[in-house]
Amino acid sequence: MKSLARLGLLLLLWPLAAQGRTVYHVLLHTGQGMIDPGVAAFVVRAIKDAEAGNAAAIVFDIDTFGGRVDAATVIRDAILDADPLTIAFIHKRAISAGALISLACDKIAIAQGGSIGAATAVDAATGEKASDKVISYFRAEMRSTAERTGRDPKIAEAMV
Repeated sequence: MKSLARLGLLLLLWPLAAQGRTVYHVLLHTGQGMIDPGVAAFVVRAIKDAEAGNAAAIVFDIDTFGGRVDAATVIRDAILDADPLTIAFIHKRAISAGALISLACDKIAIAQGGSIGAATAVDAATGEKASDKVISYFRAEMRSTAERTGRDPKIAEAMV
């Protein structure tokens, strides 16, 4: 299964490689951790490095249960503003903040058995569903990101 997903990604990138163009690989596997301001700073720096290196594309290799909305929004904005082609490659999961990050990319590839969604914001301290105000904000972020990247905003909203 992993081989088929990787083969699909390679086929997507083949024209760039054939031209000798650089493709950056940004690993966003948070394991037991989460998307946080440190991860956001890392992604912003990686995008700047890719742009400085005149990269043709950036592949965000994603496997995360999510994290902080503020950090995800910083990453979303950086990806939307990036010059190179951006590709979300979801290995296993892009949950919550990971879904927003994936939606911000120009292309999304999902490994067989991978998933995206479950984007309801929760209170980090209690693990309970966040306030209606926070949920409404995150739903709007998901919707506007889908609109910006040409995806169905109703599907993006339904993830929240």
